[in-house]
Amino acid sequence: MTQAEQVPHRDDRAWPRGAGPISLVVGLAVTAFGVAVTASSAQAFTSALCLLAGLLIGSSLIVVGMQRWLSGKGIPAGLGITSAAVAVAAWIFFRVTGMTGGGGALFAGLVGGLLFANVWAIQAARANRRR
Repeated sequence: MTQAEQVPHRDDRAWPRGAGPISLVVGLAVTAFGVAVTASSAQAFTSALCLLAGLLIGSSLIVVGMQRWLSGKGIPAGLGITSAAVAVAAWIFFRVTGMTGGGGALFAGLVGGLLFANVWAIQAARANRRR
């Protein structure tokens, strides 16, 4: 028996019931908020880039971490540090530009990306239940 076969796969029972639909609805609401912040911003291009960067960073952090976690391994500490660093950058942008600037869009994108990827993670974990 190899080491990979000895590690138990985790499944969707780690999330509370209804976590998928709630993550999707809140993710859509937060992303819509980010789009509204971007549309009302005086620096719309910068805000749009911040929203996109937040969505990409947030979703990629969850996807990488969840793939490892679902296969029975630990989540690397660097992912948490990266997530915290992006949140701090969003806060700094927020303080510098105000809610209508890049900070609000970056933070909304980060949270939206995390929540959308959480929906994916729950679906991927559901497949592990059948193993």
